[in-house]
Amino acid sequence: MEETIELRELIETVWKGKWIIAGLTALFMLIAGGVSWFVLPEQFESKATVQVASEVQDTGIMASYVAAEFTPVIFSQRIKNESLMNEAFVEQGINEKLSMDDISATVQANTNIVDLKYTSTSAEKAQEHLELFINKTKERMNTSVKRTLTELEKTYTSEANQLSGEIESLIEQYNKLIVSNELPEMLVLQTLVNSQIIMTVSDAQSQALSNVNGALHNELMQMQAQVESKSTEYRKVLDKYQSVKTGLDSFRPDPFIRTIVEPTIPENPSAPSKLLNVAIAMIIGLMAGLGIVFFRQYWRNSSPTK
Repeated sequence: MEETIELRELIETVWKGKWIIAGLTALFMLIAGGVSWFVLPEQFESKATVQVASEVQDTGIMASYVAAEFTPVIFSQRIKNESLMNEAFVEQGINEKLSMDDISATVQANTNIVDLKYTSTSAEKAQEHLELFINKTKERMNTSVKRTLTELEKTYTSEANQLSGEIESLIEQYNKLIVSNELPEMLVLQTLVNSQIIMTVSDAQSQALSNVNGALHNELMQMQAQVESKSTEYRKVLDKYQSVKTGLDSFRPDPFIRTIVEPTIPENPSAPSKLLNVAIAMIIGLMAGLGIVFFRQYWRNSSPTK
């Protein structure tokens, strides 16, 4: 019985304050509608999908450097770089500033696919700016790899020059040792071409060869081995240099970053969600109205005079 009376009292309280509840609800909905339709700027969202694949072609010695730069994670970090994207705006003469909330990049799990979203104040701007950001990110990643390869090219050039100097020094010492001991000049030629040569020698050269002792023989063999070792190392460095040089001249980012879905032109604004705002305002208005009505009833019932 008490529960029935309490429920009846609650219903009566709400009914007595129905105009307050209705008025507050209508007021909140009116404010939310006015703000949504006439105050908040419309936002348009353009979407694109990009594939970042570093293994699309055999790049030889460049493979590790390309694989380190062309990853979905690196791409998503670069395209969300606020200063880099604002630099793209400046280059195109666009007087706008990018906010980190305007662009998002999500890497699909266990794939090399990146989903991109960008919001702007117009549909055309959203599509154009997102395409601009993708191209700018490609350019920066391309520049990063080329900068690394350029430094690598300088390193190999320095190593090759150093090895070349060491080989020249060893050959010069070897030649001096041959001449000082009046040995046949064919030993010099044999060292240079790294092969055995059959030649006719004079009696004096034969006599000099017969006088070669163990220490001189060991010294000549050690120097020849050093020349051969340095020459082998020099050829490897030259091969690496040529590989880097060829890759640097022909490198392009397009095979590694492919736009699977081109930036879209949104047909309708993505924000603000006008109907959702009005619905939320209606709920808040109802709650506020009920709160005021019940507080008024409580205040009356708790009055000392009553």
